[in-house]
Amino acid sequence: MVDASVRFRSVRTPLRFQHIRGLLALLMLAPTLLHIGWHEPILPPTVLWAIQLGMLGAYTVLFALDVHRVRAMPATHRTDLVSILRPEFIAIALSLLFCWSWIGLAIMSAPLALIFAVRSFLRLAQSRIPSGLIFVGSFVVLTIAGTALLMLPAAAPKGAPIGVLDAAFTITSAVSQTGLVVRPTGVVVDTAGAPIAGFTRLGQIIILVWIQVGALGVLVFGALVASLVGSGFGLRATQTLAEGTEQGWEGQLSAQRLVTFVILATHIIELIGAVFIYFTWPKEWAGMPHDFASVGDRAYHAVFMSVSAFCNAGFSTTTDSMASLRTHVMPHAIIFPLIIFGSIGYAVLENVWRVLVAKARRRRTEGGVLVRLSLHSKLVMTSALIVYLLGVVIIMIGEAVQTDEPWRLIVLDAHFMSINRTTGFNTIDVNAMGGLSRLALIFLMFVGAAPGSVASGVKLIVVSVLALTVWGTIRGREQTTAFGRTIPEDIVRKCAALAIACLLVVLGSTAGLVLTEENNTALSPSLEVLLFESTSAFGNTGLSMGITDKLTVAGKINIIITMFVGRVGVFATLAALASVGARRRPRIEYPGERVSIY
Repeated sequence: MVDASVRFRSVRTPLRFQHIRGLLALLMLAPTLLHIGWHEPILPPTVLWAIQLGMLGAYTVLFALDVHRVRAMPATHRTDLVSILRPEFIAIALSLLFCWSWIGLAIMSAPLALIFAVRSFLRLAQSRIPSGLIFVGSFVVLTIAGTALLMLPAAAPKGAPIGVLDAAFTITSAVSQTGLVVRPTGVVVDTAGAPIAGFTRLGQIIILVWIQVGALGVLVFGALVASLVGSGFGLRATQTLAEGTEQGWEGQLSAQRLVTFVILATHIIELIGAVFIYFTWPKEWAGMPHDFASVGDRAYHAVFMSVSAFCNAGFSTTTDSMASLRTHVMPHAIIFPLIIFGSIGYAVLENVWRVLVAKARRRRTEGGVLVRLSLHSKLVMTSALIVYLLGVVIIMIGEAVQTDEPWRLIVLDAHFMSINRTTGFNTIDVNAMGGLSRLALIFLMFVGAAPGSVASGVKLIVVSVLALTVWGTIRGREQTTAFGRTIPEDIVRKCAALAIACLLVVLGSTAGLVLTEENNTALSPSLEVLLFESTSAFGNTGLSMGITDKLTVAGKINIIITMFVGRVGVFATLAALASVGARRRPRIEYPGERVSIY
């Protein structure tokens, strides 16, 4: 349900120069990008600083004219406009205060562009455009913007620029929390220590930001920034937010609580994870990043690893993911819980937190409502445990029968790779695993994580509901039940439809790869390899059998689309496409007739 208490405040103002100011705010980013986006600045820094300062001056004059017009308005109209203009005033004041330094000016003026971008987003969210189309379109815009930034020359080492397709592939992989890559995320150096491949620190930061924004969700991120820049997230926008953040939130959290909890939980968990990773890094190991000498470097890589793990992204600045840390404590004791927290969903985290707080306070109710674990939380946690244990057992059997690894490593690998079904880190080369283990990974990647989480796949709830339905049918029951509750028939139907739709996406993607890679002499892959790649892309996992960077142009486009559909959801994508020409039609009920099913 949409929280009706959210106060509506329109962001459409009669300010005469707001669109010109918005354009100036975007143009003020250009000098900064020209300065940091090239290995050698195109223009002298002082010239770029002067250009940016001049645009800030023009912006300030236009803002003053609009403020003068607001002051001439009646008091009843002035209140909301003043609150909307206040964040701009603060950003302008800070920009003028630090304008003596190009770094200060660049940092302080950037929020101006963000303010106008969010206001444009809110206009769309408050319009009659279907929420599914806004949700999908937001990811498209985010991907295009990230691709453009990743193509900046300074994002890659000199002599190793990245093309449009590879940049789009990397950003799509980042924003969808997949982790499939066509080049190493960390910088690769030659014997002399000179960078020759991968991404520079700038490129890595761009990837990291897009991982974080993609994990939070474009709509949640927009709601957060809207609250910070003084624009109300009105009734229609709140409904769009509620409809665009997957099934796990319905009826459980208001839009305001959703945004608050998501932001706090994400950054607290990531911060704690980064601290533990920092203090458990080995001093030296085979796969350590090449820029790992100083305290700041180690802290940076710890933050990157923590964010990537919690967001289930699988990107790593190390040279071999976690293969060199196979027997180390970090992947099994620190990365492991980060992956779990990210994959069980914010709704479950919030529900568990409320229950723990209520027990600590010895209260059973909150606001007159009984505080308990919801059916959603029980199903997610139970199914996650069952799927994890099932994966561990099957992988252990496969490795014990089909490889010569010692039992200690088999147990460690089975434990990590089973929970890693949504992330893409690896402590062992997938090609070195047995066929049964790879089959188990395909199943685990397809299942994925919980609704409302940072990960994808067909979802744990879908698999749980279908399994319970099958079990109930075998036992002769007409209803699907779990934990003393009946699951509505419409939920069962949606789960069945979603499972079939996801299966068709994976099969379609695999069929496309079979066609595009048939004559690829660099690969000559088997059907298993292509199915593994497609399932990994759809489940936003990032595990690969080593073919990603060797795919043809058509093959990479195929994987980009598959990653995108896996992230935004099959239903959201179909709803966005259908809403373009949708019309209201009268509901028609036809007479029933039974058919034979076996």
